[in-house]
Amino acid sequence: MNSEEQNNASPAAVEVPILYMVDTGVAPVFRQTDTPADQVTLAGERVPHPMTIRNARLLPNTFSLDVEGFAFAEHVTRMTDFHDAAQLASVYTPEVEALIARLTGASEVVVYDHTRRSSDGGHRQQYNWRDPVPLPHSDYTDWSAAQRMRDVFGDGADARLEQRFAIVNVWRSMTGPIEQWPLAVCDARTVNDDLMHKIVRSAPHRTEPSFEYNRASETRHASYDANHRWYYFPRMSRDEALLFKNYDTLLDGTARYALHSAFEDPNSPPDPAPRETIESRAFLFFD
Repeated sequence: MNSEEQNNASPAAVEVPILYMVDTGVAPVFRQTDTPADQVTLAGERVPHPMTIRNARLLPNTFSLDVEGFAFAEHVTRMTDFHDAAQLASVYTPEVEALIARLTGASEVVVYDHTRRSSDGGHRQQYNWRDPVPLPHSDYTDWSAAQRMRDVFGDGADARLEQRFAIVNVWRSMTGPIEQWPLAVCDARTVNDDLMHKIVRSAPHRTEPSFEYNRASETRHASYDANHRWYYFPRMSRDEALLFKNYDTLLDGTARYALHSAFEDPNSPPDPAPRETIESRAFLFFD
């Protein structure tokens, strides 16, 4: 199905429930397991709110990582096997780094993580992949972004923390067109930081009682805001990429992050192919 056929086959928008977090004044703790295939635990109290998600394919493709916080690109990959870790390192990592540099003007891009997900429980168990996350969130706080920098660059992190840096995800299908559980992204200009709330991620090897000092990571999840403006790109193919920002140190009005969330698409076919996607995280540095 080409782009024109995709546009004609998909509605201008869908209305679906989004599981927003209820602010109780206490940061929930998500206790991460050793096994990625384990089903995601919905940390914190959640309330579904019906939200409109617009079909971005019907709009001019002028989306920008520094304005809306996300971008969309045709991007043919030379990957033949997304199961192959060596091929991910030798083929896909350079492809993703080059794509991000081209779209952002970053002087250096360093991919540091590839996360594969499937909506099929059998595939998750077979390959130890994660499941889609149906929660509006951003992957980092100020603390966890700096900590991730230290995890990746070790002794070289201190110098890098003195300059502007950003974190961008690149998301795509590993197989055919995505027929279920697509990813929605929220225009960064419509997100109110006051309605974002920290979630502590605790790794199995971390010890309690003080998560303040033993936390593995932190993410931020959103409370309901009627101003949120959500978009998606229906039936994304293997040769298309959705980029979205998870963090930026700039405080000058540049988009710092785009909320993202998987959602249950009411227009999925009766027997949809499982969603099998890969998201690659990268640090961006600028001269």
